[in-house]
Amino acid sequence: MIGYIQGILKEKDYNNVTVDCNGIGYQIMVTNSCMANMPDLEQEVKIYTYLHVREDEMSLYGFVSPEEKRLFLQLITVSGVGSKTALQILSAERMGAIINSIINEDASVIASCKGIGKKVAEKIIVELKDKIRPLDYILPNESIFTQSNEFIEDAVVVLTSLGLSKNQASKMAREVAKENDTAEDIVAKVLHNMGE
Repeated sequence: MIGYIQGILKEKDYNNVTVDCNGIGYQIMVTNSCMANMPDLEQEVKIYTYLHVREDEMSLYGFVSPEEKRLFLQLITVSGVGSKTALQILSAERMGAIINSIINEDASVIASCKGIGKKVAEKIIVELKDKIRPLDYILPNESIFTQSNEFIEDAVVVLTSLGLSKNQASKMAREVAKENDTAEDIVAKVLHNMGE
């Protein structure tokens, strides 16, 4: 099993990226949130991965965080939901919306994803409603790009001094941080979002 790949981003196209890791180019199918967090080409990235193996195919799927990967792994335990379908669901909706729909037994959110019918959505809810623990999906997670981690940590210190809890500050900082953001940029974005 390949838990994650860290290397240099060489190509990105729609929902596929290629990462050079020690001279080997790994082609990875990624979620929309993962793609949205990609840095520029030739920058270092860390992508959490799942290796899907079939008799006639080996595919790598990539995720922005361990939490997103964990939800993907839960989705593919549902009979009738394959890796591509699970990736499609995670790309169509925010992770929080998917989890809320499962917990609240609201099939409409998942059913609204392209190619996902109401029966499949209801099956996902039935099979996962007792397995999903919301706290497993809101833990602080690493940024997909490695260069700004120290700036995120600095931003968290500032945000906690302003009254946010460490978990809340970490989660909000990581949600807004982009490649090359300074700690000041991250704090400003979080404060702006809180003021909306």
